[in-house]
Amino acid sequence: MNAKQTAIVLLELQNDFLSEGGKLYPLLKPVLEKHQVIANLNRLINGAREQGMLIVHTPIQFSPDYREMGHAPYGIMATVKDAGALVKKTWGSEIAPVIDRRDSDIVIDGKSSIDAFAGTNLDFVLRAHGITTIALAGQLTNICIESTMRSAYDKGYRVFGITDASATIGLEQYRISVENNWPMFSLPVTQREFLEQAAGSCCVTSPGSSCGQ
Repeated sequence: MNAKQTAIVLLELQNDFLSEGGKLYPLLKPVLEKHQVIANLNRLINGAREQGMLIVHTPIQFSPDYREMGHAPYGIMATVKDAGALVKKTWGSEIAPVIDRRDSDIVIDGKSSIDAFAGTNLDFVLRAHGITTIALAGQLTNICIESTMRSAYDKGYRVFGITDASATIGLEQYRISVENNWPMFSLPVTQREFLEQAAGSCCVTSPGSSCGQ
């Protein structure tokens, strides 16, 4: 794994999901707490940044009337609309302050669908930076991450799914996705395993050099 060709793609690290008072936070809280997701997200981000990897945020946002969903949303979109969550230019749609975000990170605009590649320039940005490997983390394990994972797999990226840095609505939904679906489209690993593998690959490729160089 070449750190300069690797990106951490972070889905929906927003207040409505990750912060007390967030409109969807209570639904994710059991998984967030059991797997220490916020702490592991920051460990992943900091470790990847130290190795020189690209950090990419892909927040999801909607107009106040949720026009992006059409006239009769159902499933997870209906859940978001009914909660009044993730509205543009509100506190709930902002990237949560508990996340170590830097000015050098890239933020992809325009995501209003499940797959982070759909309707955005994510693929263009990754390829413009020479990215061939991506690691996915954030929300929701079995929905947006899994959909983005499938697209990345089809597009030819080498895909890692960071198991302990993602969350969803319900512990059982989390388990089924990570154990049964993720292995079909990614290499599921913990944040520590990913960073250790990345550092080890770097050292094999460039003996005596720093991964960030």
